Amino acid sequence: MTDTMIDVSRSGSAPSVRELRHRAEVTTLAAAGLLTAVGLVVAAWAALGGIEIPAWASAALIGLASPFIAGLAIIRFTYWKEIADAVEITPTQLPEIHAAYVEMANSMGLERVPRLYLKNGNGGLNAFASKCQVRRAYVVIFSDLVDIAYEHDDLDGVRFVLAHELGHIHCGHVDLWRLAIMAVPRALFVGRTVTRAQEYTADRCAARFAPEGATSMMALFAGKRMYRRVDLDAYFDSIENHKDGFWLRFANFWSGHAVGFRRMQPLRDIEATGWDVHGRMF
Repeated sequence: MTDTMIDVSRSGSAPSVRELRHRAEVTTLAAAGLLTAVGLVVAAWAALGGIEIPAWASAALIGLASPFIAGLAIIRFTYWKEIADAVEITPTQLPEIHAAYVEMANSMGLERVPRLYLKNGNGGLNAFASKCQVRRAYVVIFSDLVDIAYEHDDLDGVRFVLAHELGHIHCGHVDLWRLAIMAVPRALFVGRTVTRAQEYTADRCAARFAPEGATSMMALFAGKRMYRRVDLDAYFDSIENHKDGFWLRFANFWSGHAVGFRRMQPLRDIEATGWDVHGRMF
């Protein structure tokens, strides 16, 4: 597999990865690592004492082994499973999308442009970044998001989505060592907190490199055809009229992505304050 090489020289300097991260990401990731370390200690103690290893501690052992398994088989299988039913976006296939994608990868300073694929979304508005080899990643965008660019002449919205996914790669969210320390947090039902912080970080990347498309994320909540009809002022007034209490916070806590009431506010704020805003974790 070959990747497009890029020239990372641009006027001006982009923020560092540290500056792009949401303020909660490092803390939640450190907590995940600590939980995994505790799981390993408990697993070792139980094994030496002939005691049955708790399921959450066993997850630490599985998590540490998973990068090696993934590097050898799972990521390769998943990559081919996903892209064999997709269309690669190239300079001659949807060239407008490809040009915008390469430009943003260049702006971020990525050494290689990950391959980009279009997949039938069957009504779903989604995209994701993942590994295709231990040192290489790829991005898949669902067709319903690309429809927005061509049906509504809204390339900015797609640029934001692509910058978000490239942000996951740029900030190391698809690195295999992260997979290794996430097994215990997931077993204890707190892994979504790490994921939510990473999603906010990716949004911050998109807000820095494709800010014009930020409010187009309303499509995720109103649909690809109705989002242009949503009055954003009325939408935010409606949010204010809902009680910001326990159940909203609980729903957000259980979500790997911040719920719309939380996610949209910082995306709107960038119009007034610039990209350096942090969404609420809870």
